[in-house]
Amino acid sequence: MSKFKVLAALALTAVTMLGAPVRAQERDVKFILDFISLGRHAPWYVALGKGYFKEEGLNVTILPSKGTADAIRSVVSGIADIGFIDVPSLVASGSAGGAIKIVAVNYQKAPYCVFTLDPGANITEPKQLANLEFGSSTSSFLPRIVQAFMEMNGVDSKTLKVINIDGAARVPMLAARKVPSIDQFIMSEPSIRRAVTDAKPKCLLLSDFGLDIYSNSIGTTEEYLTKNPDVVKKFVRAALKGWQYALAHPKEAAQIQIQYVKALNPDIIAEEVEILKRIAITPEVEKNGFGIVSLDKMKKTVDFMNNNVDIPGEKLTAEQIYRPGFLPEKPILPQ
Repeated sequence: MSKFKVLAALALTAVTMLGAPVRAQERDVKFILDFISLGRHAPWYVALGKGYFKEEGLNVTILPSKGTADAIRSVVSGIADIGFIDVPSLVASGSAGGAIKIVAVNYQKAPYCVFTLDPGANITEPKQLANLEFGSSTSSFLPRIVQAFMEMNGVDSKTLKVINIDGAARVPMLAARKVPSIDQFIMSEPSIRRAVTDAKPKCLLLSDFGLDIYSNSIGTTEEYLTKNPDVVKKFVRAALKGWQYALAHPKEAAQIQIQYVKALNPDIIAEEVEILKRIAITPEVEKNGFGIVSLDKMKKTVDFMNNNVDIPGEKLTAEQIYRPGFLPEKPILPQ
């Protein structure tokens, strides 16, 4: 090739490169769940599988955890950048969780249930909690939430007998009739139903009887927010699109999630996503979009925990843990 042709080829290449769009390098983000990956977490995998994170220039890795406390520690320590943080658990951690800020709420209603079996105890209203034997872990704050809930509804909480059992043993003990009731998230109902073949599980959802508090939300540290506000906004927007799509298409959401978590049962995933609608879609969400946060309700949540649970160290306030301004300008509404 002559010198002239070489120069012409180089010039053409330069012009072509100048005219081509330059793809920005994707930003790595580590996101940690509140537990191991379960069907209730399908919306996050939908955001991943549908490419919503990629569209925002984010390369998101979803990490499992050993529980909410582990998720909080992981975000505080920097093992994860953003976490799926339960607000009551955050408040219960006291000063240890003070670095975490909530930017969007996913569980608009608390998912806490008292499960019984029909035939059996079949608890359908708060007054029936009186004199009940209740299988839970005394290291958890959930028994204290149930007791506070009882008092809210005019039931003597001292009559509740808490039987201390390991978290993993709760469903087997309920199925074996070793305990008449247990505490679990409402999304556990499909798994409980499969474990109990001779009765129907019944859920007394505390948020249906006056427990008006927030639960799992998107949270990160003040430092990460300050350094990466645009990353957080992009993450929230993409994640909420995943919630919108998953809750509108539970079966497809299940098929997407099992591409990443192959051990899960797609039928259980779809059923858990259907149940998610009960705690994720409220009139406020239908009006203002997924992730919406009311400072008044956040205060109610924080005050409830501070008043009913022993808090280590300094008690947190709603103003300390909530950071507005990170929701999409155009609300992402349920489909």
